[in-house]
Amino acid sequence: MRWGWLPFNPAETARTPAKTRPQPEPTVSEAARIVQEAWRRDVEWGVHVWLAIVTGARRGELLALRWRHVDLAGEVLTVRRNYVRANGEGHDKDTKSHQMRRLSIDAPTIEVLRAHRASCGQVLGLLGLVLADDGYLFSASPDRSQPRDPSAMTRRYQRMVKHLGIDTHLHELRHYSATELLTAGVDLRTVAGRLGHGDGTTTLRHYAAWVAAADVQAASVVSAGLPRPSGQQ
Repeated sequence: MRWGWLPFNPAETARTPAKTRPQPEPTVSEAARIVQEAWRRDVEWGVHVWLAIVTGARRGELLALRWRHVDLAGEVLTVRRNYVRANGEGHDKDTKSHQMRRLSIDAPTIEVLRAHRASCGQVLGLLGLVLADDGYLFSASPDRSQPRDPSAMTRRYQRMVKHLGIDTHLHELRHYSATELLTAGVDLRTVAGRLGHGDGTTTLRHYAAWVAAADVQAASVVSAGLPRPSGQQ
């Protein structure tokens, strides 16, 4: 185009290839094995994998969690930041959607987090320190002042699932959470909110197959309570 050899730019009419749709992996049984193996290897690692599944949060969002973001009494986890590393340096930045979100957590998750907090406090107590609200949930630092490395977490997960013989990667735990919610009949807006998609457009685009599956279940809800013509059961 610059040299005048072409009368038009063919790149302007090119179409980007469609993104591969998430597959329902790991399966329910595989997810259970993954969590069990994570607990066996290390309690903190088990907490990370557990939260990745039950919240659907991104890797960096989980690593950016500090104890002040955990409200056990209110049963809420607040996702405010996203931790990334670039050029050897770590940074706390906005979430991908640039929005904070508050995620409800259930009783088992509350117990998991309560036990994890107590364990962190005990370790710091041995060092003569007190667990601060600014301490990270997932940290290799004795005082929990620094989050764990995102790439190291991904590599650790890959080694674990390879050991289990399961073909999956860390980000697919997010897909697993979304598909389980949708197939259980949780509405699209709620699922989108938990994933941090803003509106349901992105969720629908990536998880349309499982939205349809939930719609099939929903089809019989209203008619189940209605009378049918005489002679029909």
